[in-house]
Amino acid sequence: MDSLHIIYWSMAGVGTLVVVILLILGIDHDVDFGGDADVDVAFDAAHDLALAHDGPSPLGLKIILSFVGGWGWGGLIGLDTFKWGLFSLPFGMAVGFAIAAVVFYFMRFLYHQEATSTVGIAHMVGHEGVVLTAIPPGGTGEVRLNVRGTSLKCLARSHSDEPIAAGATVSVVEEVGGTLLVRPVRL
Repeated sequence: MDSLHIIYWSMAGVGTLVVVILLILGIDHDVDFGGDADVDVAFDAAHDLALAHDGPSPLGLKIILSFVGGWGWGGLIGLDTFKWGLFSLPFGMAVGFAIAAVVFYFMRFLYHQEATSTVGIAHMVGHEGVVLTAIPPGGTGEVRLNVRGTSLKCLARSHSDEPIAAGATVSVVEEVGGTLLVRPVRL
């Protein structure tokens, strides 16, 4: 067996085996060592990139290992099936990119299928609630909202600086600096 075969078999075996193990174990983050090592910081940055772009990172561990495994399998196909010798390198690389793209888009699809029970401020706008603590003119009070089946107490101010009595029904107009702006619901 020549050195290209050894390299391709190593790439294909390690890349495929580690990705399969990560998927079987259900590890949903790219890497989480839970330590303070310098390597951990680099991988956490890739994970933060994933969160910032609303899905998995194209530079995540599973994607990189999919590329490596795909390059190994593509190189073996080019070397053994087509007898391309060194020309199997670019063919293997192209197969690696294709497999990494498939894995990336599949992981992105799965990411968007996840449900969340987190209720953010954006989910409160447009909902109605009840004033718990009266809202004085230009001041702050407290309202209770039911959003996504969760009862929440939030600080609130009147949208028009008019006073709102405790027990009044209000509608959330917007959020400013973590405080809800509400207006009374007129019946």
